[in-house]
Parts: sequence; structure tokens; C-alpha cells
Amino acid sequence: MATLYKCPNIGNCDKADNSEIISIPTGSPPNCPECRANLIAAKVQASTSGSNFAILGGIIFILLLIGTGVWLFIKNTGDNSTSPPIIPQVSTPKLSATTLLSFHGSNTIGGKLLPALAEAFLKQEGYVNVHKMPGPKEDESFIVGEQSGAEKQIEIQAHGSKTAFEDLKAGLCDIGMASRKIKAEERQSLLPLGDLTSNASEHVLALDGIALIVNPSNPIRTLSISQVADIFSGTLTDWSQVGGKAGTIAIYARDEKSGTYDFFKESVLKTHGKNLAATAQRFEDSTKLSDSVSGDPEGIGFIGLNYIGSNKVIALSDTGVEARKPSLLTIKTEDYILSRRLFLYTPEKPTNPLVHKFIEFAVSPEAQPVVEKIGLVNMDLTPLPKSTEEQKNDPRSKSSTWRSLTVQATDEIPTRFRFRTGSSELDTRANRDIGRIVGVIEQQKYKGKSLLLIGFADTSGTKALNCRLSQERAEKIKSELEVEGLNINQVVGLCDEAPVAPNDTPENKEKNRRVEVWVR
Repeated sequence: MATLYKCPNIGNCDKADNSEIISIPTGSPPNCPECRANLIAAKVQASTSGSNFAILGGIIFILLLIGTGVWLFIKNTGDNSTSPPIIPQVSTPKLSATTLLSFHGSNTIGGKLLPALAEAFLKQEGYVNVHKMPGPKEDESFIVGEQSGAEKQIEIQAHGSKTAFEDLKAGLCDIGMASRKIKAEERQSLLPLGDLTSNASEHVLALDGIALIVNPSNPIRTLSISQVADIFSGTLTDWSQVGGKAGTIAIYARDEKSGTYDFFKESVLKTHGKNLAATAQRFEDSTKLSDSVSGDPEGIGFIGLNYIGSNKVIALSDTGVEARKPSLLTIKTEDYILSRRLFLYTPEKPTNPLVHKFIEFAVSPEAQPVVEKIGLVNMDLTPLPKSTEEQKNDPRSKSSTWRSLTVQATDEIPTRFRFRTGSSELDTRANRDIGRIVGVIEQQKYKGKSLLLIGFADTSGTKALNCRLSQERAEKIKSELEVEGLNINQVVGLCDEAPVAPNDTPENKEKNRRVEVWVR
């Protein structure tokens, strides 16, 4: 007979092959105290066959596993019952690719649109195996491609429009993504990079409309901007107060860094002297907000068009403006109350040569279909058909002069020429739209056609002054288009008629100072 011993100190054992488990004849214990202390209660015949030794080895292995597990359990729980379990750390793979461009800012842009544009850009530049990879944090990603055997990438961090300007200032990104216009204080702080409201720095990438969404089961169809402000500030707390079924209103809103929230705060809450209710649930991610509203029969939220999902969209009205839903036409013309522009901001003189190359690609006719595919509104100015509802609720139809001017026009170009604040200079979108209109009129179907220009003013000045300003704005556009060789048939100023927004804030007044373009 033989006795098995487990030796934790192999070097002191009298076993020639330094095995951890040793077999000593019964009655002859090993010469190391560690082994004697670890007697294993198993005895075997010295003459056991090879197959029995295999079985014995399996039993020993199982006993060792059990013993190790018990030892770990006692170690982790015996002295400190509050100690957390040991969790193995999994390292995140790091890309070895060279970064070509970095984009930081808006989730509305960086969540879906920018990754799609970045993929298209890399493919145009001759990269292969182009694909998207997740970044180290939520709302971060890399678009990776290969060229000449080398891997390169475009970095995207979509943590909100505010971070676009913070990171441009800190030199952490090449291009800032913003779903709102740069603020005066941000512009001032970034002057070392140039005037970020100039044509060289501010680029309108796409258009969007902030939609008010509710659960599909909610019977509410329209709300005024005043009612929306009261709901989101917590002044109105029950759906029965706005004509719906009784039930406590649940508010869903984007977080503080979001350009969507900034735009909503400025356009809805601030204009009515309100602040967002403390009970509002806040989200960094637009998709999660949309999903939360669709799962809550009493929920309401505001969101970009490409995040509406299965929710119901509410039509919005305001003082002197009929209720309208966001549509392709009303957003392209920016006549929808909560329409907005989506921007890319760059230094006036970027050191990275790919910055200008990407911008020109992103706003080109070749790239703009990507915008439409994502669910946002592109910058293409091909005339659009109007639905019966859109024609019926068009605020301009209240003007008999406007009706008589446009009755014989064949098409409306879906844009509005607007001007820099306090200036007769065209804003950054208008400058690009000059060339886009030329492209539309060069189409075969418009050969030999002429243009009608109609100017409008806000209500800030006297009637006579507003009539003169509206005419001057239309004449300004005439001179710009004539330089491009287009034929202008008629130019008319309609004073402060047919407002598309209340004349209560600088932003809304700016919307009413506009020039329309019609094809005759």
C-alpha cells in the first residue's frame, strides 16, 4: 500500500521528479513537514495498473480544482464581506491607424450623418475596406480604411454642440459639428482661429427640424409654442389641460451639452420666460430619448427629424402663424417654426489640408444624397411638389398681393435668401445657394425661364421703411443672380406681410427678413 501526499514546497520533498503529488509507502512519511501536513486521504495498491493510475489522476485533478475554488472563496469573503468579487479586466483594442481628420460636437450630426459622409469621403479618396468601429466611449466612433497597405481613420466624438467649440479652442479636433449657430461668446473666444461666422469657417451641411413627439396613442394633434413652453417648464402638468386625456405629462429632453436642447431652449423656453422643468428626464443620446417617448403613453419630447422613429409628430402654431408640421418643403425653406441648420465649423486657415477637401465634398451634390438617406434634409434646391395641406396652411396665402404674383409661377425654389444679422451681406447658406440655383435653372426643363424675386421684412420699423428694406433685399439677390447670367423677370418687396414666424425675437425677425425665388 502507498499513501498520497500533496507537497506545497516541492524543493524540500524527497521525490526525484519534483512532483507536487508524491506517493510514499505507508508507514514511511516524507521528510518535509509541509508534505506531512497535506496528507491526502487516499490509498492505492502499489501494484495498481496503468488504467487505475489514470483514473486516480482524474480524481486528484478534480480535488485540486475544488480545493482552489474553496481557497479563493474564503480569501475573498472571509476577512471582508463587503469586498467586491474579482472581475477580470478586458482591455479595449486600440487602433494603430493614423488619424486623418477629427470631428467633435453634435450628436445629431455625429451619430449617423457624419459617419456616413466619412465613409463616402474615404471611398472617394481611394480607400478600401472602409468600415466603422466603435470608440472607447458611447457616441464615439472611428471610420477606418486602408490605402497602400496602411490603415487610416477619421475620428468622431458626438457629445453635444457645446463640445465642438470647446474642443476647437483646445485644439482637440479639426472640425466642429453643431446643430445650432455659434454663440456670440463662443465666437469671441475663438477669434484666434478667425471669424467662425465667415464664409470660410461656417458651413451649412444640412437642414433639420426639431419635431415635438408624443406616443402614437396620444390624441393631441396640435399645440402652440406657448403651450409647449408651459408643458416643458412644468406649468402645465396634465394632458387634460391642453385638450387631451387626463394623465400626468412626462417630459423627455436632451442634455445640457446638446445643440438640440440649446435650440429648443432659445426658440421655445427662453422666448416665453421659462426654464426646463426639474422633473424632465435628460438624455445625451437622441435614439434613447425617442425610444423612451414611444414607450410612454404620457410622454412628450423634442427631437431631430431623423430620430422621430415610431412616434407621433405634433403640428406647431404661433402668434399669427398657422399650425404646421415639419416637412421636406417647410424645412428647406426654413418656414417651419422649429427648423434649423446643421453646421460644420472650421478655423479660417486650417493647418490640416484635408479640412477644406472634406468640406467641399460634404456640401457637394455628390455627397448630399447621403444626407437624405440618413433622414435629414439636404441642400438640393430642385423644386418640390406641395401637398394640399401645405398649400392650405401656407401663411403667405393671406396676402392677396402674394397670391397674384405667384399664381402664374410654375415652381418655387425651396430656399429663402437670408442675410447676416445687422447687414445687407448674404449669410453663409445664401452664398452657397446662389450656385445651387444656377445649377437648377440650367436643367433642360427650365431653359428659357425667368425668375420672380419677392422680398419681405420684419415689423421692427415703420411700414414705409419695411417696404423699402424688403425691396432692397430682393434687388440685392437680383444683382447676385444676374452676375451668374440668370434672367430676372420681376422684383417685388412685400413689406412685412406674410410672416413665417412671430416678430418677437432676433432669431424670428431674421426668419421674416427673406427673399423668395420663383420660376416663371
